Amino acid sequence: MRDVDAMASAGSTFRLAFNRGFIALLCTTAIPVMLQSLLSSSRTLIDSFLVSHLGTDDVAAIGYASRVIYVIMLATLGMADGGAVIVAQFWGNGSPEKTRQATALNVSIAAGIATFASATCFICAKWVAGMSTDDATVASLSAEYIRIVSLMIVPFAVISALAASLRCFGEAKVAMRFTLCGVALHVTLALFLIFGISIAPDLGLAGAAWATVISTYAECLLFVIHIYRKNHPAAFRLKDIRTGLESGLLKKIVVVGGPVSLSSAAWATGLLAYIMIVGRASTQNLAALSMVNTIESVAIAVINGVSTASSVIIGSSIGEGSHRDHTWRISKSLLLWNAMVALSCSTFILLTSFQITAIYGNIDANTLNLARQATAALSVVFLFRAMSMTLQNGLLRAGGDTLYVLYADLSCQWLIAIPLTFFAATRWNLPFPLIFMAIYSEEITKSLSSGYRVYRRQWMRRFVD
Repeated sequence: MRDVDAMASAGSTFRLAFNRGFIALLCTTAIPVMLQSLLSSSRTLIDSFLVSHLGTDDVAAIGYASRVIYVIMLATLGMADGGAVIVAQFWGNGSPEKTRQATALNVSIAAGIATFASATCFICAKWVAGMSTDDATVASLSAEYIRIVSLMIVPFAVISALAASLRCFGEAKVAMRFTLCGVALHVTLALFLIFGISIAPDLGLAGAAWATVISTYAECLLFVIHIYRKNHPAAFRLKDIRTGLESGLLKKIVVVGGPVSLSSAAWATGLLAYIMIVGRASTQNLAALSMVNTIESVAIAVINGVSTASSVIIGSSIGEGSHRDHTWRISKSLLLWNAMVALSCSTFILLTSFQITAIYGNIDANTLNLARQATAALSVVFLFRAMSMTLQNGLLRAGGDTLYVLYADLSCQWLIAIPLTFFAATRWNLPFPLIFMAIYSEEITKSLSSGYRVYRRQWMRRFVD
């Protein structure tokens, strides 16, 4: 990172953005995280593709149920990523002992949140599923999927916290390799368990759920074995948890990670609200939204690589005590790369809209047409989604401005986008593509407000001594 500060002080933002050393640093973190996110999102894509052969009801059920689990996953992932801000700053400050203690507390907190959420989700699965639709078949399928997949939330939390720490150490490739193993196992199990190939039982949608659970536990085991077998800097012991608590480190992690977790959970709950509104309007709309969300998740995985790399680079720069002007120049260079990658993703989404029929074979023509139109609309507004992700997750969170991120997520989503979506779907009876645009009004307003916040440069705060 000190080399990046030297680059930042040596020339303009444009020169820094295309400096070989800067590009190498960005790619070192961004590409592995990007690939890991793509691999993770491919689970949903593959499940949705395989389940589409079972019928429209199954696609609608997995679309809603996976979003329910997504709320919990984002809460634990938000806590892990927020706590990793402290890990990155301690690592950048050259404090391996404090880094290990921060990792220990980060894993413990994320796992604790996940345990409570998993139990709640398992117990209340039937009630939660019934909130999305009046269709008894879709509700029953959703409840079964939620109850099974809730078992993977705890190992997912451990994976998220450990992977976040590994990124801070510059070892994002390790997490990518383990995710690749998990995805390979998931795909194999899904094929066998959904359709009952060979001696495997024919479980249908439940087969996809069990494939997710088993592969996540296997991936978690790989993380733990790697860290402790190599006596890694992240290999904490119980005494690290105790020492971290005694030194007041917990407060720093909660101050940064708490709002991130709440923000992620609140935002994901808003996504769930969108699906409930759309599902109440029409099962076809719900299935179409599920299909578009699956395609969108691939593009988001790519942008997630850039935003996560931005968080690591900016967090390390602040932790090292770099001058604000240097950090600001690095931030602008990262945003420039984000814009270029986002344009590529929008092009990919537009091209995909012409291939909806090829991807989802057994879905009725009307639902496919709705999904095609919404995917084309997504290609236009995805730039706002990409920019808000890097502005908030990459820059503002790295600077510890997590309370603002929480306020922005809540206000833009619950005060603007959700009411607009409700009226568009249930009162004005607008076509589905326009309902989809109403959902995306959140990203448009959030990117504008967060962009202004970043421009003011009051978000760069240092939490380590």
